[in-house]
Amino acid sequence: MIFRTELPYNPNNSIKIDYKSKIFTIGSCFATEISNKLSEYKFSVMHNPFGVIFHPLAIENAIMRIFSQEEYQASELFKYEELYLSWDHHSSFSDISKEKVLNTINQNIHQANSFLQETDMVIITLGTSFVYKLTQFDIIVANCHKIPNSNFSKILLSEHQIKTSLKNIIEMLTEMGKKEMKIFFTLSPVRHIKDGIIENNKSKSKLLCAIHSVVESYDNCEYFPSYEFMMDDLRDYRFYKEDMIHPNDLAIKYIWEKFKTAHISSKDYTTMQMVKKVNTSLQHKIQNKHTIAYKKFLYSILKHIKDLEPFLPPMAFKEEFQELRNRMNESY
Repeated sequence: MIFRTELPYNPNNSIKIDYKSKIFTIGSCFATEISNKLSEYKFSVMHNPFGVIFHPLAIENAIMRIFSQEEYQASELFKYEELYLSWDHHSSFSDISKEKVLNTINQNIHQANSFLQETDMVIITLGTSFVYKLTQFDIIVANCHKIPNSNFSKILLSEHQIKTSLKNIIEMLTEMGKKEMKIFFTLSPVRHIKDGIIENNKSKSKLLCAIHSVVESYDNCEYFPSYEFMMDDLRDYRFYKEDMIHPNDLAIKYIWEKFKTAHISSKDYTTMQMVKKVNTSLQHKIQNKHTIAYKKFLYSILKHIKDLEPFLPPMAFKEEFQELRNRMNESY
């Protein structure tokens, strides 16, 4: 007896990335999960240079600024509760220093532009069709920064608006990137139930229809069914975190395995396992750090990293290597 509907996913002639590939991810927090997995295995990834953003207009604006390399000016920041912020960025781009925020934002723009020119795969994750317009300036924001709702009006984008935005994103990425670059659209399975359950479904359905309509019009675009894996394949609250909104680690691992099988070259699986082994070793807790056995343990990790270097992007283990050096100095 079968108790679930498993979603088959075996795309024909789809792109296969490897350790020579560059991957760019942008969008809602589910893009972060895929990016974290790729980074964990030491692939070359750039993720959300504007921070986590949820709706298509915010993503379009971010890509436009990256495409044009139009730097932000001090006048585009605002101060709230002692911190300087940007309406186009996540709250992680905040500081008491206006200059620091501005420098970080503009550095990210130029780094993203350079990275996208060499990118093999772009992953765009859309989260919601709802946008918030700042009443005072009549602008749509990427993030409300916990400012009172009375300052905003809430709007549900039409399917036409979403399609137009997605097409603009594709055109800019295509012009900026490599000829062989593939653009993957995904719909975040994270439920925005603060909008209301019915409203969340309306929002997701508009995104889903727009994505499929647009993807079918471009040869360099594909759809990855992360939403369907969560909602129709797993389809159980045991695959959610305690908030009953976000997928838990088991669900993320399941969807990651589907992505890995379909879109990562199998010739790199052995290298990925070796990277995982090093990561596991680095997390190992040692009771006594002044023993010969501990020093041998550290040297063995260093050797594994050295053995992996020819197969990975340059400086993939830079931070871990420095950490090992520090731990060695502490052991003397």
